[in-house]
Amino acid sequence: MSTAATPRRRERPPSSEHVADRLQATGREVRKITIDSVPEGADKQAVVAAIGRGIARAVALARAQGRFPLVLSGGCLAAVGVVAGLQSPEAGSGKIGDPGVVWIDAHGDFNTPESSPSGYWDGMALAAVCGVSLPELGAAVGLHPLAVERAIHLAGRAFDPLETANIRQHGLARVAAGELADPEVRERIRHRAGAGGYYLHIDLDGLDPRDAPAVGFPEPGGVRLDDLLDVLGGLPPPAAMTFSALSFEHADEEEAERTTATCLELAEAFAVFLDL
Repeated sequence: MSTAATPRRRERPPSSEHVADRLQATGREVRKITIDSVPEGADKQAVVAAIGRGIARAVALARAQGRFPLVLSGGCLAAVGVVAGLQSPEAGSGKIGDPGVVWIDAHGDFNTPESSPSGYWDGMALAAVCGVSLPELGAAVGLHPLAVERAIHLAGRAFDPLETANIRQHGLARVAAGELADPEVRERIRHRAGAGGYYLHIDLDGLDPRDAPAVGFPEPGGVRLDDLLDVLGGLPPPAAMTFSALSFEHADEEEAERTTATCLELAEAFAVFLDL
């Protein structure tokens, strides 16, 4: 692929819906559900909680229908809604009360309002899923917080100082990108994924920017796509999957296409389940 010239920018940048359209174009049966926006004037927690409840309902509906929930999101707090949807009685026989979590992200997402330098809520997403942060938000969405032991964090390389202390205090399991080839490490990941169903959260910035440049907060040194696909190939299918931190607004055409192609390859890793 030539990188000598900078491709022109699109007049209308693609969105995460573009990924769904491309997935559908591969011949997969895709049913799209768009989460309704919240009226202007609502406060931050009300907006985030309303979006989370919409995601939870969509995930529960997909599970009840025997379909595979694939959530495309600009931010990681979507995970609160995804886990709440898996836990919902509305998921019927697809309900999973205590799912494991495999969380791939360049950032820890284990901050609290007290530890975060920025106060950015998406940087608290995994902590919220585990009941360590933003408990009011989790309750408003219908989340039953998971024990930290149910989660494992992969490919992190940009942690805030006090966030690292949170991770140590609560015992969150972490695996660096360079450790993913270790057979013992892969067995640890399989253990978290295989105990009663799991949620696979892929923040695209967990990958190396060479494979996924169209993200909000790119970080060098991430896991390469082929290596991640090799890891995922050893796991059972997840109960739900998220592609998070997609940010096409400032990406040029080639960067957007490269990131979309990465999403499609990751989705195809579990392609048989996308037709359910």
